[in-house]
Parts: sequence; structure tokens; C-alpha cells
Amino acid sequence: MKLEGLVVEGRFGKESKSEHSAIYIDTGENKYRLKKLGGNPFYDETLHNLIGKKVSVEGNLTDYFFEMTSSPKELKTKSG
Repeated sequence: MKLEGLVVEGRFGKESKSEHSAIYIDTGENKYRLKKLGGNPFYDETLHNLIGKKVSVEGNLTDYFFEMTSSPKELKTKSG
């Protein structure tokens, strides 16, 4: 599956013992928590470096996670 969207940071697991900051891809229709295949689910520097960028990425959707199977590709935005 392929998704395109803006990478954002937000709270995950609100009001639970496991609440923490997480990285999401916002497609405009849905927001999915990003995770690299085999990566650390709590902190991944490469994902943090994508915050604020529009990307295209391939992976598998499981519940509310999008587990990436490829490296995200930054998309060029049109400047007006």
C-alpha cells in the first residue's frame, strides 16, 4: 500500500499509561502513526527529521499503524 501525506507529531495513547509523542502521516483523510519495519516504536530519529515534510511511503496498514516497508520519499511542493 502507498500513502502520501504530511508528516506531523502528536500525542499517542492519550490518558493512558503509555501516552507519548508519536510521528504520524496525515493524508488529509486519515492520520496513521508511522513506524519503520523493525524500528523503535517510541523514537526514531529518521522519522523525526521528516516532521513538516510531505512524503510518499510504501508499507502495510495494521489498525492505526502504518508500518513502512520502504524509505519515505520527500515530495516537492508547488510554490506559488
